Amino acid sequence: MKKYSKLLAVTLCASIALASTGCGVTDKLKNEITNNKTASSDKAKDSSDENVKCLDYVTLGDYSTINIKKNEIDKSTKEQITKNIKSTGDYTKVKKGKIKKGDIVNIYYVGKVNGKTFEGGSLTKKTNKAGYDLEIGSNTFIDGFEDGLIGRKIGSKCKIKVTFPEQYSQNQDLAGKKAVFSVTINFKEVYPELSDKFVKKNMKDFDKDYENTAAGYTKYVRDNLLAEKAWSTFYDTCKVNDYPESRMKTMKTQLKTSITYYLQNNGYTLENYLKSQNSSMSDFNKQLETTAKTDVGKQLVYGAVAEKENITVSDKQYKEEVKTYLTNYNCKNEKELSSTFKDYYGVDAKTIITEDILYKNVKNFLIKNVKES
Repeated sequence: MKKYSKLLAVTLCASIALASTGCGVTDKLKNEITNNKTASSDKAKDSSDENVKCLDYVTLGDYSTINIKKNEIDKSTKEQITKNIKSTGDYTKVKKGKIKKGDIVNIYYVGKVNGKTFEGGSLTKKTNKAGYDLEIGSNTFIDGFEDGLIGRKIGSKCKIKVTFPEQYSQNQDLAGKKAVFSVTINFKEVYPELSDKFVKKNMKDFDKDYENTAAGYTKYVRDNLLAEKAWSTFYDTCKVNDYPESRMKTMKTQLKTSITYYLQNNGYTLENYLKSQNSSMSDFNKQLETTAKTDVGKQLVYGAVAEKENITVSDKQYKEEVKTYLTNYNCKNEKELSSTFKDYYGVDAKTIITEDILYKNVKNFLIKNVKES
């Protein structure tokens, strides 16, 4: 009933978030250097990631001044804070008024095609007492469903008529068919404004470098968005001339391992999943190659900036970051963490953590060159 992109594409994106060590975010860069080195086609191939000199593979742009519009960052900050507040689940239930775009409503629903229910088309109080939280306008459900709820009274019941897409990979038997959903609108979730009290309750210790207040949290979000924008603005102007074989091999291993692990936890083998999506291993490998090039390219760019500016990862930074990873992955020590990463990503934890810190350090360097206007 829900509208999904192909799981493979979603999984690839999810994998990038950590498997690409800092490049999962939609970031880009630019930089022009005087020693304009490019990778030669007859250059000796690297034998390991450690031997890769990133400046040999990319042409950087000019990062001496990165121009960013202040109003865009301010707008993005407000939107991100609103999104983060909603993610806490700390809301008040409202059972009156009408639904509008952007509202989060809790619903039950029963879908029928030709008067008969179908697999995956219902969520009732009996099957899930908590109901389903749906943000109107998120395009989570098939086209027409969310729009059909706009203007409806909260606390009421209604029927929504929709038509499944002609290409509906989740269930080909439903493709192109008309359906009617009986929907019970339980309540609307209303979230509070950001305040010191809210931050201390829901976002405690979000970052030790910022005050644990509403103002501190706002600055934290803005600084992160500004850093991402500085990175993406700069990256867009860079050129990757070649891709080292060792980096490509490592990235493909990370991506494929994380995808396979994810699918196994959802009851699929990679082969069975591809078959269910009418896709082939050849299609998968092509997508893997494309995704790996994107992420290796980003690694090469921030690596080149680090080489040029002598940006490194300190032992103190590494130890502090390891503590965070141990908590997030519920591991007792670094050895256990590395074993977990081998299962999830096919590489040891130190490789990913070090790259992640280096990426952050480069962004922190770039942000110093930002000019807001």
